[in-house]
Amino acid sequence: MNHLEAVDADYIDDGALREQDGVPLPVFLADKDRAQLTGRGQPFFSGREREINAFRSIANALFLGRPGNATLAVEGPPGVGKSALMAQFQEEMRTLSPTGSGERRWLPVLLNGARAECPQAIAQAVDEAIAKRLAQDLMSATGADSTDREERFRAFLGEGGAKRAKQGVRTIAESMLQRGFSVMGFQLGAAPSGLLEDIEAVSARRSHHWNEWQIILLIDEAQGISGQVPGAVPGTLSSIHQGMVSAPLSFCAFGLPGTWDALGDVGISRASVGHDLPLAGLDDRAAGMAVERCFARFGVTHGGAWQATILERSGHWPQHLATYLHAALTVLKSNAPSAEVMGDARRSPLTEAIALGDAGRKAYYGRRLQSLTRDNPLFRDYATDLAEKLQRTDRPPLESEITRNIMERHGISVESAAGFLRRAKHSGLLETDDEGRCSMPIPSFAKHLLGEAAGSPNGPETA
Repeated sequence: MNHLEAVDADYIDDGALREQDGVPLPVFLADKDRAQLTGRGQPFFSGREREINAFRSIANALFLGRPGNATLAVEGPPGVGKSALMAQFQEEMRTLSPTGSGERRWLPVLLNGARAECPQAIAQAVDEAIAKRLAQDLMSATGADSTDREERFRAFLGEGGAKRAKQGVRTIAESMLQRGFSVMGFQLGAAPSGLLEDIEAVSARRSHHWNEWQIILLIDEAQGISGQVPGAVPGTLSSIHQGMVSAPLSFCAFGLPGTWDALGDVGISRASVGHDLPLAGLDDRAAGMAVERCFARFGVTHGGAWQATILERSGHWPQHLATYLHAALTVLKSNAPSAEVMGDARRSPLTEAIALGDAGRKAYYGRRLQSLTRDNPLFRDYATDLAEKLQRTDRPPLESEITRNIMERHGISVESAAGFLRRAKHSGLLETDDEGRCSMPIPSFAKHLLGEAAGSPNGPETA
């Protein structure tokens, strides 16, 4: 393979069903908008060509043998699809060819932003991801391949540790997959396995084993990154970003607006062109494809009116789109000819699906407001005033204007007003661009606050 052309970075979503869309209906309905198959992206993922191509571009850089310095920062309000994109990046890695002259396989490692500056937390997360992958490889291998995988897994555990366990490495692998584990010490489930003596030996071999993988840290809730948390070592992520670590390690950060500021606070001082990815709602084409994929997967026919209504009520917002799709399938299932084929949508009441979806969306906004007002119930009043101002103005107001308005109207200090605005951004109520202009990023949040009638396409619903 020519590593200069390792992967096509001109990806365009053609709307076809993917392997990850094969989620069974009971699983999709049980997990609602979080239905995800093991090792797969989220079902009915659509669009995001720019983001997928940005990831593929850093993959191409890593194909050249560069160990790090391939970083993406994905920012967006709650419900915009950050988790779905993170799952899709994992799916991308599953299909990529190995890097480093074919020697390193891709390894996604999930990590919470609050621990991303803690070297010990990063090390344990990587170790666990390697152990899990080796265990999965071993349990699925047969014949000569099984022998090779067993040797790799035995090397990772340590020869002496595997012998002292008085059980084969295949049994250890099965225990890890079924009961959970902590690699540093090989604690299986709740009880130690007797391999605690091998901690130092495993640590000594870490560099060797890490270099067998192309490691990508997927940092969730990355706005929580800080050099001040317990165990943090300032400059940890900066070292990875600058490619100064010896292991083939890179990271992608996913978080709320303000994530890039948090990255800057821990020393990530420069962003490559196209690697700073602010997420917004899906465009018309991508939102339509998401519904079409779902209906095609579950055999919905004559669903034109249903699709149009789902798109209208959701405002193309991924969180709402998932809510209305779940509501639609729930109602269609009650009149379905089989457990997996929904059949003619005209036989089911669309109004019932709308009501169910509206209730789900209303509950979603209720949770967002609960988060907003947790520390101060008056924040609800401030939020309502903010929604009114943003709807009345003919231009996006500046954050300084919003702050002054809240202070004057409610007689509070600048510190209190700033505290409300921080919480408003965190809850997805408010978004500020680079020039300080304010907007409400989540469709219909303002209308929910202002209590408009349910007849409005993106308005809230009466209790």
